[in-house]
Amino acid sequence: MEKRSTSESIVLRKGERDFVVERTFDAPKALVFKAFTRPEHVARWWAPGGYTIPVCKIDLRPGGLWHYCMRSPEGQDQWVRAVYREIVEPDRIVYVITFADEEGNPTEEIPEQEGTITFDDYAGKTKVSIRIMLGTAEELKWTLEMGMVEGMTETLGNLAKLLNEIES
Repeated sequence: MEKRSTSESIVLRKGERDFVVERTFDAPKALVFKAFTRPEHVARWWAPGGYTIPVCKIDLRPGGLWHYCMRSPEGQDQWVRAVYREIVEPDRIVYVITFADEEGNPTEEIPEQEGTITFDDYAGKTKVSIRIMLGTAEELKWTLEMGMVEGMTETLGNLAKLLNEIES
């Protein structure tokens, strides 16, 4: 299945246990990579739909932790943790992500997901591909039904705006 939205330049491909969201940004690859890996930038664009990121810590190395808090418009906090498996600057980031508590201990509220983000030079721009792999087809179905693609589409729109504001 492939879906294209010309207004947001989003491409979605869905497999049996994974999905890929792609978007091309009018910015150099090094800058886009920086926006994905610096906590002061991630906190400004990663949250969808009125959510904010009041806490964002990134230890960018294999085995390092990305731990952040998403705060809802109503003030509810949801903590998330990702453990980096691979960092190839500025080409690829691989991590395993799940919900967590405030100390970074994983919880079982959502299935663990493996994320792979690739950054490719594309006609003077940067194509970002985000692949999310889940353990089962049922987990994928649940993840898609909870609105993850819509949330990712919105956050990537936030990133497009931020890239105009940050320096390379």
